[in-house]
Amino acid sequence: MSDSDLLAAFESCTLPKPEWTHEAHVRTAWIYLTTRPFEDAVKALRSGIQKYNLSLGNKTGYHDTVTIAFARLIRSRIAALPESDFAAFRSRFPDLFAKSPSPLSRFYSKERLTSPEAVASFVEPDLLPLP
Repeated sequence: MSDSDLLAAFESCTLPKPEWTHEAHVRTAWIYLTTRPFEDAVKALRSGIQKYNLSLGNKTGYHDTVTIAFARLIRSRIAALPESDFAAFRSRFPDLFAKSPSPLSRFYSKERLTSPEAVASFVEPDLLPLP
């Protein structure tokens, strides 16, 4: 699926649920972050994920800190490899796609990341600062 096809399916909430994987989340963020200013990309991610989740009947699956922290990590990696396509980005930064340990575990304790405050709105990390 092309970047534009993924984004269109995501934004129209027609992307099949099994295809909304962690990699699809990262790729969607990468697309936004390579085509929009950071604040606009974050706004699109927040609203897009919430809208998509609601289209699936998921009212509680959105986690603001995870969304924003990943956006900041992805932005920092884009800066290190600015002229690439997603395949090159994925190949260069496989840690962003690891399920265990999560790349966020370097920055956040489990307690902080799973707190109700972190789910509802972005909280800064308690272990190391995000880039």
